Amino acid sequence: MEKLDIHIVGLGNLGSAFLKGLNNVEDINLFLYDDLESVRNSVNNEFSIIPKDSIISIQNGVVILCIKPQNINNFFANNKNKISPDVLICSPVAGLEIKTIESFMGNKVLRIMPNLLIGNNKGFIPYVSNYDGDYFTFNENVLEKLGVTKEFDEDMFPLITALSGSGPAWYYELSSQLVNSGQELGLSLDDSEMIIKELIKALPALVAEDISFKDLVNKVKSPNGTTEAGLNSLNNDSFDRIIHDAIQKATHKSTEISRELSSE
Repeated sequence: MEKLDIHIVGLGNLGSAFLKGLNNVEDINLFLYDDLESVRNSVNNEFSIIPKDSIISIQNGVVILCIKPQNINNFFANNKNKISPDVLICSPVAGLEIKTIESFMGNKVLRIMPNLLIGNNKGFIPYVSNYDGDYFTFNENVLEKLGVTKEFDEDMFPLITALSGSGPAWYYELSSQLVNSGQELGLSLDDSEMIIKELIKALPALVAEDISFKDLVNKVKSPNGTTEAGLNSLNNDSFDRIIHDAIQKATHKSTEISRELSSE
């Protein structure tokens, strides 16, 4: 079987996560691009792949756009004529709608919103496309190697971006605050950090598809116990509203970015 060419444009956090997750996938050829020399040198040292500073011509395969939203329109202006119409455009750019990409290019477009866990091949990848079927069998042979995939309506992407794309940050921030509380109440910073990291490592083993998070909470707490005392404090401080407001504001920001990109 002929190998599929995968072009990753932009090697920041998300582009690097794609590279790590795909580095050992068979039947693909990886081509990398970044305009920063320091990034190119770092990638070459770690993966023994020499990225290019810019696109010359792409005639086949898939282009994964790991570009910041504020740079995306400039990218299309400079590169749309360098990319063949047969190339699949795969966009994980927050707020970048398919119709905006179609205003620049006539290619097949796959919009995705993965999180950084794809770097460990354990991500969640929601997707929507402007075509039927699995072009180049990209979903089956590539995306599914990076994690679980599921198709959604595009109007759900702002919320999915807030929940899943930004999701790791919510758990990292909670973990950081737990570490801070442990230190403030008497533990050393190192011990507090170690305890929370060991906790986080163990939690995935308890998560199962047939058990809700509410059920997991109930498994940990006991009547009039220490966990219940802490949970009551969270409820009294409107923890549910704090989380809701954070997700809502992140969702609104994604929608705002979409409007800005579509109007430029």
